[in-house]
Amino acid sequence: MIFKKRSSTKEYKKFIQAVAEEYRKVDISFEYMNYPISKENPRETPDHYGIFTYWVANKLKDIKGLNILDVGNTKVANLINSISHNVTALVLKKPVDDISLVNWKIQDISEKLDFSENSFDVFTSPGSLHLIGQGRYGDKKDPLALINFIDELKRIMKKGSKMYLLLPLGRDQLLYGFHFIYSFETIKKIFKDWDVVDYMVDNEVKFGFNKSINKKNKRFDNDINVGDFEVGQYKIIYLEFIKK
Repeated sequence: MIFKKRSSTKEYKKFIQAVAEEYRKVDISFEYMNYPISKENPRETPDHYGIFTYWVANKLKDIKGLNILDVGNTKVANLINSISHNVTALVLKKPVDDISLVNWKIQDISEKLDFSENSFDVFTSPGSLHLIGQGRYGDKKDPLALINFIDELKRIMKKGSKMYLLLPLGRDQLLYGFHFIYSFETIKKIFKDWDVVDYMVDNEVKFGFNKSINKKNKRFDNDINVGDFEVGQYKIIYLEFIKK
């Protein structure tokens, strides 16, 4: 955000005079400065991480005490989930957090996970699994990182456990040094030990498209058709799975 223009001196003086006179009545005084104008957009549309946080919280709202394993969720989402559940979050560096009960565990997920079999009821990961193994966050470069991690998930997640993911939906692509993009059919093949029980496609959050592209009337639908997508173009898909 760039602040350049300031309010006119006349407007500034009139405003602070009114403030000074009113607050003087309750023995309050301020220091004043004609600060560069900040114009904010009042339409704050939730981003895909915010939508994912709400979506998962709504799915789990009637249950308490679940053992949740997370990779890549926002810190605030993990804090909120830890109010009702036991959250273990795998991170490359621990955040400063002395308020929640989140178990922040340092772990490169391309390595074997230090958990017993059938340890978790829920796995959450928004916008992270398609990145692993590319070294973007200091993790080890490994072309098989995702495949190996999914095998580990199969071992440590309970039968009937739930998995909530946010992934890029498009033509099957590897943007080396950046991330993978998957079609819906490929997602189902990669997670072959899990059944998709719910999903929704986000038409508001998309990458690689011309800004003038026609918008749909609804933000969320179930349109998984990517036949006319080009290389580098993708939308966001939110998925709920259950382990077979």
